[in-house]
Amino acid sequence: MNEFTPETPDAPPTYTAARDERRSARQYAGTRRQALRALALSGLAAGVGVAALNQKGIVSLANSTRSLRFGIEDWLKGEEATRVLPNTEAYTAFLNSLNLRYITAEEIIRPHRNVRSGVENHLPPEHMWKRLAPTLKIADQVRHELGSPLVCINSAYRSPEYNAVCSGAASRSYHMKNCALDLIFASGPEKAAEAAMKLRESGAFRGGIGTYAGFIHIDTRGHNATWGA
Repeated sequence: MNEFTPETPDAPPTYTAARDERRSARQYAGTRRQALRALALSGLAAGVGVAALNQKGIVSLANSTRSLRFGIEDWLKGEEATRVLPNTEAYTAFLNSLNLRYITAEEIIRPHRNVRSGVENHLPPEHMWKRLAPTLKIADQVRHELGSPLVCINSAYRSPEYNAVCSGAASRSYHMKNCALDLIFASGPEKAAEAAMKLRESGAFRGGIGTYAGFIHIDTRGHNATWGA
């Protein structure tokens, strides 16, 4: 039985599932446009000319002294953006129980639908769920301190198989431990990293802060590390 097949011969067709998928695809498309715009603006804010911004989320930045090419994690096509992940309902309930002020469960779950080089990412194993809570609370507080929107979470948990096909990913990435987030803020990465560092200096957490050309990395590994621009 497909989504358009009536449950009984006399029942009218139900299009709820199709409508939900279209809504999800539209939301995805809007988020993708926001993220690409934020990446472009962050490059300009850093004083670097944006040379190219293509439909695969690849941004080329260049000035007279350096050229930097990077890509945010694979943005999904419409059909992949609505890929159903096992245990989504239970994980959503757990995320909602954290009572975050700004970040929604769907924003957290979205990057787990990513597909790179044919390898599908997936939700973290249940025994790892609680590991992300401290990082999410720091990210939520960064959003509060900035007073500007979180465009999207670019990366959260990565399965070992998925991490292995992510170019530039550390072989022992904290994303595989489910305690790391890559975040794109409308304010740009420099201001977001500065807000995260102030929180870390206040004793709010011990962990890593990485600054990249379009996003920041935050993790709660238990000891401090800082890298990037």
